[in-house]
Amino acid sequence: MIHEAWFTFKGVDSREMGVIVTAMPETVRAERRVESITVAGRNGSLHTDEGVYESYDRTMECALIKRAKLDEVAAWLVGSGEMTFSTEPDKVYRVMIANKISIAQMMRVFQKFQVVLDTQPFKYSVNAAGDALELTAPTTIRNSGTVYSEPLITVYGSGDITLTINGADFPLYGVQESITIDSEMMEVFKGNTNQNGKYGGAKFPRFEVGKNEISWTGNVSKIKIQPRWRWL
Repeated sequence: MIHEAWFTFKGVDSREMGVIVTAMPETVRAERRVESITVAGRNGSLHTDEGVYESYDRTMECALIKRAKLDEVAAWLVGSGEMTFSTEPDKVYRVMIANKISIAQMMRVFQKFQVVLDTQPFKYSVNAAGDALELTAPTTIRNSGTVYSEPLITVYGSGDITLTINGADFPLYGVQESITIDSEMMEVFKGNTNQNGKYGGAKFPRFEVGKNEISWTGNVSKIKIQPRWRWL
């Protein structure tokens, strides 16, 4: 039995909107951001690797099978959001729809149209809540993704605390009840209050692929982690 291809965008299933996928976007691996430098009089070139990845465009071909949903579909497929495909139902992509969806195309006989996706470099687990960790003692956790992750870490405790990950120290000063480190956004906060001044780390924590050792010093009752495992 052949199943229709589908996707979700902003939490809405394409099948509910009367949209099916006639051609999934091709599989693309994000490229590392590398600058090539040519030196006069020297053979070849030098390369500066920033250790980060570029976003990329992919095109998906769809068909509208419920003509009455045309206006709803046009209003839905705009802007940025998370997208999941039936070919990878356990992964989430962060995308922005980069083209204007053609109403004229959707009104034709076959009602086919294209969606161009400006795709962020990584795909994430759909089960972010299930991946969450709560630690009450130093431990080792495993990153089973294919690239380092940039976690969201909330430390519950008080006073001066030092979080240690893989031998690197991330000091926190004057903690009152809790403090959150968002490595992806490079911000430290408590609720809606900025706490960057209480953070003494030169960089932000990250979990490398494979084993990661976590420990701490100071008055800590527990640590909650959203690891944000991701894949290229």
